[in-house]
Amino acid sequence: MVFIGIDLAWTYRNETGICVISADGVVELLDSKIYSNGDILEVIKSHGSDEEICIAIDAPLIVNNESGSRGAEGALMRARIHGHRLSAFNSNRNYFNKVFGDIRGETLRKVIQLEISNVRIGFSDSESNLVETFPTGICCGLFPEIYPVKYKRKPKITFEETCSHMEVLLKRFEEIEKLERHVSGLASRLEVDITALTRKQHKHIEDKIDAFLCAYGMYSIHKGLADGRMFGNVEGGFIMLPVKGEVQNN
Repeated sequence: MVFIGIDLAWTYRNETGICVISADGVVELLDSKIYSNGDILEVIKSHGSDEEICIAIDAPLIVNNESGSRGAEGALMRARIHGHRLSAFNSNRNYFNKVFGDIRGETLRKVIQLEISNVRIGFSDSESNLVETFPTGICCGLFPEIYPVKYKRKPKITFEETCSHMEVLLKRFEEIEKLERHVSGLASRLEVDITALTRKQHKHIEDKIDAFLCAYGMYSIHKGLADGRMFGNVEGGFIMLPVKGEVQNN
């Protein structure tokens, strides 16, 4: 199975990160740029034409509720993963349509399902599948020893502190490749001088990191490195995360 991670921009003007990991753990593609839905579809087709694929997208793929939040966000925020409670964006149709004029994850899902008929919604070990995931949750589930790792720019956190956290995560990625040998070809596609990063460059690297996490999270479940946990359901929207160990649902 080939694993494709997509850190999907909510608008068509911003960069989307894409990562492709082969069945034997080779990072075949890791990039971030402005992709149309058609561009993304071509990447999927070019890397998944000969075998089953798992497409993991950081964006709401099923949004049935007009307002409020989905059951997926509620289930995730009620759970404890390695003792941590996660915050999740409350997805609803009114907000996305008002602010962005589109629910891009849902639109992309429909494009993929229309063009690649054998892709099912919901994680599968044996069939081509499409899932929604969440990079922050993946970090919590797979890397509890460094979590919370605040590599994304947030209010009240200095840029220098954010870069410091990004460096911690990148060093953990080095261990995945060089010590644990779960993947190969990652370091050469994610070379970065943290000390010289501008804010624009940081966002570019952040998108690539998130795309890798999306692909690697599902790869980890498939390879038995973590358990797959679904928050929500296929009918109403769900978030799939890899977790080492148990989840407390309270």
